[in-house]
Amino acid sequence: MIEKNDIPDLIRNKALELGFIACGFSPVVKLNDLEEYFTEWLGQGFHGEMDFLQNNLNVRLNPSLLLENAKTVISLAASCHTGKIVPDHPISRYAMGVDYHKVLKKRGRELLKWISQNIGQVNGRVFADSAPILEKEFARRAGLGWVGKNGLLINQEWGSWLFLCEIVITLEIREEVKEIPDRCGNCTRCIDACPTRAFLSPRQLDPRKCISYLTIEKKGGLPDEFHGQWSHSVYGCDICQQVCPWNSDIPLTPIAEFYPSEQVSRLKMADIGKLTEETFQELFDRTPVKRGGLSQILRNFEFIQEKEN
Repeated sequence: MIEKNDIPDLIRNKALELGFIACGFSPVVKLNDLEEYFTEWLGQGFHGEMDFLQNNLNVRLNPSLLLENAKTVISLAASCHTGKIVPDHPISRYAMGVDYHKVLKKRGRELLKWISQNIGQVNGRVFADSAPILEKEFARRAGLGWVGKNGLLINQEWGSWLFLCEIVITLEIREEVKEIPDRCGNCTRCIDACPTRAFLSPRQLDPRKCISYLTIEKKGGLPDEFHGQWSHSVYGCDICQQVCPWNSDIPLTPIAEFYPSEQVSRLKMADIGKLTEETFQELFDRTPVKRGGLSQILRNFEFIQEKEN
C-alpha cells in the first residue's frame, strides 16, 4: 500500500528517470490574480499576430476546464542545453533537435501511464506548449524555479534552457512547496543585451519587438524599423539566455533527441542562403524549424542581408 505522503517523490523519481530535470505539483486553481494583467496585456496588443493567445482565455486562467474533476497540475521541466555550438548560430538552440512538442508529450504520456499503473487509476491530459495553460506560473508555483528578468523560468541548477510540460490530472497530490525567491538580483544583462530593446522593464517583454517573434511568428515582411538591429539568427534568438549568469555552468540535457545533428550544429549564416527545399527538409525534417518552411527562414536571411548591404 502506497502512503499518500510518498506519492510526490515516487512520481518525481519516475519523471527524472524519463529525462525530465524537475517535477513539482500545484493544485488546480483559477488564476484570478493574473486575469486583469493578462486581459490588459492583450488589450494593448502585445500579442501581435499571435491570435491564439486571445482564444480560450477562461481556460488559460482555469485549468479545471481542461479536464473534468482535475485536481493537480504536475509541472515538468526538461533541459535543451546541449553544449557548445557554432558561435552566432543562425538557429535558436531549442529548435536544433527533434521537435520538443513530440518529445515531451511522449514522455509525459509515459509518466501518466506509469501513475495509473503504479499509483492508482486516474484520468489526465498531457500538454507541452500545446494548450491554453499558463505553464510558467504553474511551474513557479510548483517550486521549479523563478521567473527571471528575461521572462523565462530559471532553475537554480539547470538555468533557463528549459522546456515545460504539464499533466493535468484527477489525482490529488499535495506536498509543501517553498516558493523559489527571485535570484536575479541587480543583474540586467538580458535586458541590456537585447538588440531590438524588446524589454519594457524586467519581466515585461514586448513580443512584437522580440527577434524570436519576428523570425517565427511574424507573417509577411519584417518591419523596416528593425533593419540593422541583428545579424545572428534566421529562426529564434538566444541572446537573453546566452548572457544570463545562471546559464554559465549548467549540466547538459539527458534527452538525446534534443542534440542536433552534426550538419545542423555546424550550420553557419552563409549556409542559409544556399538552402534548397531538398536540403532544408534533410536538415530540419524533425525539428520545429520545419513548421515555418524554407520560405520563412529565407525571408529572414534576406532581411538580414538587406540591412548589411
